[in-house]
Amino acid sequence: MTTRDLLQILARRWYVVMVVLIGTGLLYATLARPGSYYSEVQVVFVAPGDVALAPFNDQRRVTLVSFASAIESEVHNGRPTNRLAERAPLFGAGVDQGYQVLMPNRGGQWQYSFPDPVLTVRAVGPDPEWVTATVDGLVTRITALVAHRQQSNGVPIVDTIHIERVPDETSANYVGSSTDARVRALVSLILVGFAVAVFLAVTIDRISQKVQSK
Repeated sequence: MTTRDLLQILARRWYVVMVVLIGTGLLYATLARPGSYYSEVQVVFVAPGDVALAPFNDQRRVTLVSFASAIESEVHNGRPTNRLAERAPLFGAGVDQGYQVLMPNRGGQWQYSFPDPVLTVRAVGPDPEWVTATVDGLVTRITALVAHRQQSNGVPIVDTIHIERVPDETSANYVGSSTDARVRALVSLILVGFAVAVFLAVTIDRISQKVQSK
């Protein structure tokens, strides 16, 4: 088959080429995800008179873990904590915009273990402003819940549990492919789509020619 023959077939079966190329474009639009911004901080519950990095004795650890668990429950209004993608970034689990507040699980999938009085606060979204504002807002809410829970129980100021955030400042990080990478992926997909279109056009044309010859 000469180049001229191929061009004539593509001209006759132009609708096949169009359908395949349109399908290729739709496939790229479906698979191509824009980049995301994410942020994560640790909220550490600290015993009275201690600092965040101080070692905990067993009794204090149990008390702090129990208190952190109660605050986690309040953040979620008593609903079970969503542990989606706990050991991976939210964007890696297909979340484009959302947040998560949870105690880190040091156990396995079938048996949870929460030995540390810490809440992980993280968010993912389309822009850094939303992400940092969401994380800061959640930390502010946790701070208010910690204070309110102890004040309502009449805990003296000298005996109150306080929290420290790590790191002190909220920053947003970008994750996603670059513009050049997206262009290369699009070009590659178009070439594959065109090759498929040529194959289908030639195949359909040959079948049509055989049917007409009979």
